This record gives sequence, C-alpha cells and structure tokens, in this order.
Amino acid sequence: MPRKEKVFERRLRRPLDEETRRAIESEYHRRRHEIPIPTELRWHDTHPQFTIKSTLLSFIVQFTADERLVVDAELSLAARLLASDANRKQAVAFIESIAVDLGL
Repeated sequence: MPRKEKVFERRLRRPLDEETRRAIESEYHRRRHEIPIPTELRWHDTHPQFTIKSTLLSFIVQFTADERLVVDAELSLAARLLASDANRKQAVAFIESIAVDLGL
C-alpha cells in the first residue's frame, strides 16, 4: 500500500488559473524527457491539484485555498526502498522549476 509524505511546500506567488493550468500541462509535456521513468500527468476532477503518476510512485501537487503549493509523494514499498533523498530532491526541483518558470 502506498505511503504519502510531504516533500515540499511554499507560498504561491499568484493563484492558479485556467491559463496557468494549460501552461503546466504544456511544460510537463515539453520537459517529460527529464523524468527518468515513464509518467503521466493527471488533473483532479474537482480540486486544484494534479498528479505526476508512475507505477512505483506519484507526486501530488496541490494548490491550496490559503495560496500554498504543496507537493506530496506517494510511494509504493518498492519505491520507498529504492528512492534516495537525491531522487526526491530531483523530483521536487523539476516541479519547483516549472512553478518558477510560470511565476507561481
């Protein structure tokens, strides 16, 4: 069963809007080659959040009502055994760089 852990949190510079949502999708597709495993981007149907999903782990990126960007990692047992701090930092750096590039 996957375990969830918070790996990053910071204040947003501006709220998420529909244009930014499309820009996030575009950036993800443009930079997907930087992620060393196959992933897909999924937006939540009702909440301002998306998931970068793979078979072993997922990163849930939430835009909260109090204007925060929160990134949680959901790791399978195998991923917990294999994931290093360096891997986590690399994933957070990828998400953070997209947020910075889009002024979030």
